[in-house]
Amino acid sequence: MDRRLFLTTGLAVGAATVSQAALPAAEHSPGKSKIIGISCSPRKGKTTYKALDVCLKAAKETSSEIETQLIELADLDIRPCNACDQCKKQLKCSIQDDFAELIPVLADKKVAGMVIGTPVYFGMMTAQCKAFLDRCGMFRFNNWIFRNRVGGALAVGSMRNGGQEITLQAVRTVLLCHDMICVSEGKDTAHFGATLVSGGEGGIEGDTFGLKTARNLGRRVAELALLVGVANAKQG
Repeated sequence: MDRRLFLTTGLAVGAATVSQAALPAAEHSPGKSKIIGISCSPRKGKTTYKALDVCLKAAKETSSEIETQLIELADLDIRPCNACDQCKKQLKCSIQDDFAELIPVLADKKVAGMVIGTPVYFGMMTAQCKAFLDRCGMFRFNNWIFRNRVGGALAVGSMRNGGQEITLQAVRTVLLCHDMICVSEGKDTAHFGATLVSGGEGGIEGDTFGLKTARNLGRRVAELALLVGVANAKQG
């Protein structure tokens, strides 16, 4: 998609928010747009999963044109990239592990947005998150598959100033290397993504502010994904 066309057509459709009325399915959308959440925690069903679930539910509620999928890395064997360069020749990895199952899911043309969620370990993303993002290099090498997808980041720390923003920026750096369109968590805070605290009373369920950023991030990713979809439809 030509980004100049996006600015002149897509943004003109909705200056502030995207409503279903502004995006009638029959006129603008050949099918639903998918937003994928990736939980990069080694602990299945815990705080990062719960935070992403809140985020994706908010995204889905934005429009009937949005569908979501939450993938957990906890039970998957995803090893670090070994820089063999095989994926520069084709969309295939030489490492025999569970990442192979994710390739067709991530390459699906219906995917319009991705939210990467990770716990904060010593001020940085988890090893699972880094391995996953490194292995996603194949999507850059094979015709920039992630290009123009909307990207968001979510981080869960044990305390309010526990390294969430540093972690978010590290994740966003990778998404930008795919030429993705990175968003904030949206107004009225609008910084680097969703930041949650798991170590307070009640866990993330008690983190009213953090949950607000998760919901706002989901809405923002969905809103922009729909706008990009409108621009693509007009171009096509």
